[in-house]
Parts: sequence; structure tokens; C-alpha cells
Amino acid sequence: MRIIEDLDRRSYSIAVTPAAFARTSLPHAQFVGHYYANPGYSIERDMLDSYLLLYTLNGRGCLRYGNSVSKLEKGTAFLIDCNAYHLYYTDSPAIWEFVYLHFAGNTSEDYANHFMKLGGPAVEVGEGEFRDKIMAIRDLQSHMDERTDLLTARLIVDLLTALLLAAMGREKHEPDYIGRIKRDLEHRLEEGVSLDELAKKHALSKYHLSREFKKHTGYSPYEYLVNLRMKRAKQLLRYSDASVEEITRQVGFSSSTHFIHMFRTREQTTPLQFRKTWQGKAAKDSNIH
Repeated sequence: MRIIEDLDRRSYSIAVTPAAFARTSLPHAQFVGHYYANPGYSIERDMLDSYLLLYTLNGRGCLRYGNSVSKLEKGTAFLIDCNAYHLYYTDSPAIWEFVYLHFAGNTSEDYANHFMKLGGPAVEVGEGEFRDKIMAIRDLQSHMDERTDLLTARLIVDLLTALLLAAMGREKHEPDYIGRIKRDLEHRLEEGVSLDELAKKHALSKYHLSREFKKHTGYSPYEYLVNLRMKRAKQLLRYSDASVEEITRQVGFSSSTHFIHMFRTREQTTPLQFRKTWQGKAAKDSNIH
């Protein structure tokens, strides 16, 4: 650990003390601040039970995290797990101005991990929203009441959502052929379509098709098709009296046994239990589970 907090006197940091409920059940702030970091500023550490969201207002910083090096220009934010080794510092002769939030709690790890899968730890988010929301968290601490922890949690989720959307948005616009493949899968729900057929129809290699489809949708073509089938199956279970065997055929599964297994794996319940829960009445086909 090596911490050199070479800060301009305008800098400040506020410690946050959430209530027990927030600490156990909500994303909650630990520290929030606005720093004017001089050229000597440097933070190198690990094994800190906290997540750090930092947003650059002016100047330039640099982050070393995992196997990546990120330049932190104006309008750039980063999110890291402070248990992992990290180093960030002022990366210019001028002051590096930033706002930051140390936080922990419910779903924090999931957000951080998902952000890394989307290309984190840093992303350009533009100007305005990040600073305003972090400052709103700071302002909440000056007049604490029973609403403070809930409002703080909402702001943290807003910040994390904006960060993930920014990471998703930096990908190139979805190519037209991805939309056409989606429509093919939607129209072939009942009989299905193989990867070979899709690749041949759209004049793509199977590898390229699979890679690009997952890049733009988050799913492989097969996963996307199964999700469509499950969505349709749930509609039929809730709004029709079709038997499980009839639904199996309509959504393209080879057998009711396979359908029931897939449904239970994804939904943590059987098709008939799902129907009973959502229709609020005894289900048809009680001999099939």
C-alpha cells in the first residue's frame, strides 16, 4: 500500500455512516468527495472492502487495474473493486479534479463484475449526470433523516445503471444482419433453425456469426432462441388452457420431458406450478410435472 494524498486545499471528503438496515440490505455509501489532486497525488493499494466509482471533471488521471491501463480524461468514469490491486494517480502537470464515491453492499459486486465484462474498468460517460448525482449523495449527508439511506441507495443504483449503459453504448451500432437473424429465430420458433442454416443464409462463417451475435445481443443464437421459446411458453401457460404437450410442440421443443427440464432449470419451477401460480387455479394436465 502506498498512499500520497497530495491535494489542493479546496478538496474535501465526507465519511458516511449508514444505518444497520442499509449496511446489510442496500448499496450504501462509505465516503464521498471532491478532490483537486496535485501532480504528486497517487493511490496504490489492495485489500480494501469497498468499490470505488470515480469521475473526472478536469485534468487527467491514470488508472492501473488488472491487466489494463486507462487514461482518465474529462468525462471519464471508472468502477473498481478495491480488494484487487489498483493504482491511480494524477497524470499531468496540472491539477486532476474528480468526484468519487466509495460504496459497498447489496449487488455491488455483481455490478462491478458485469461492468468488467462490458469492457471496464473505465468508460466515457459525458458531462453532468455523474457529478450531479455524486454531489446529491454528499448533500444528503448534511441533513440525515430516515429517508437518507434509501435515497442514497437509489442514487448509487442510478449511477451504476448509467455506467453500464455507457459501456453498452460504446459498442458499434447493431448491423442489419443481426436484426435479420433475430427475425429468423422469431419466425422459426416452432421448428427451430440450425447455426449452419443461419450462416449459409446470411453468408457468414459460423464463428463470425456466433461471435457477433453474442457481442450485440449478449446471447448465442441458441440461447436467444431458447429465451424466445421460454417467453412464448410462459405466455401460453398463463393465458391459455393448452396442455404442456401442446405448448411443447408450439414452442419447438423435441419432447415435453426436455421442455419441462429446461423450464425448471431456468424458472426454478415446473410449467404446471408456474401456471397454477399465475392463473390462481388448479392446473390442467396434473399428471405431467
